[in-house]
Amino acid sequence: MTTLPFQPRGLTWTVLRLHRLPLWIWAALVVAGSGGLLWLHQLGQDAAAYSGHCAVGGTGTPQCSAGLRYAGDELDFAQLLAWIPFGAACAGAALIGRELQHGTSVLAWTQSVSPARWLAAKLAVPAVALLGGTAALTLMFRWAWTSGPDNGVNRWSGTYFNAAGTVGLAYALLAIVLGALAATLTRRTLPAVVLALAGTALAYTLGAAVRPHLWPASEVRGPWGAALNHVYQLDLGMITRSGKHVSGLDCSDQAVPGDLNTCLSDHNAVDFYAKIHPTAHYWPIQLVETGVVLALAAAAVAAAFWALRRRLP
Repeated sequence: MTTLPFQPRGLTWTVLRLHRLPLWIWAALVVAGSGGLLWLHQLGQDAAAYSGHCAVGGTGTPQCSAGLRYAGDELDFAQLLAWIPFGAACAGAALIGRELQHGTSVLAWTQSVSPARWLAAKLAVPAVALLGGTAALTLMFRWAWTSGPDNGVNRWSGTYFNAAGTVGLAYALLAIVLGALAATLTRRTLPAVVLALAGTALAYTLGAAVRPHLWPASEVRGPWGAALNHVYQLDLGMITRSGKHVSGLDCSDQAVPGDLNTCLSDHNAVDFYAKIHPTAHYWPIQLVETGVVLALAAAAVAAAFWALRRRLP
């Protein structure tokens, strides 16, 4: 009897059928998250309508408590979105590692499906579902966040930066690919999950470390004001009479608080300075970091295919 080869559409349908439960769970989470973000948007509209009243002393009213709820819930949603890549890492490791561990992948390879095509389908189907859902949630979060009241959150905060831009999608893709790579290396589900989570955490840590250097910083001079609370601060200090920038000098030890001229004189300085990334640098840094993470994801994909070929039975 001749075995009929799988067609690409048939292989994709097989992956969808095999992993329909996690895909349905992910779809349910996206729908639930979308509903929550719709509610957050409405809460933000209510809080914004009374923000002026609360600013002049009405902090105990129900309207002002809506603003407090909005700030807290907004942070909760940002944290949930920022944690999506860790769930993606677990999914990538489990979906592929389980089949390699139990040998069910070999059955597919005997049905005229090459290991490379098998891995490509195993990666493509969950990756498309992951990116589609994450993109929808990211867009809805930005809509709810930017249309709500200004609650003093710095958009450069690591949690918000990863939750409200393109870089979050790139990290999600990298995470699921790292899971696949770990699975092809270990051929065991649990070790693959541990390695994928560690790799995702390392990527997050390195991303935060190199982020300030992805775009040339700007320097502003003069007394530090509240405006610096909404930019990415890299360095603060004073400029001495010789023109040297001395980081860390401030007025915390001055004898007369608020007398900036005396403070400068006490430190033999002529001005204050700050190295920052202003709002105009937000999207350039988002896009540069996204490109770097996507390049790492492409390298991880190539490594996964290489590892699969090297470890074929």
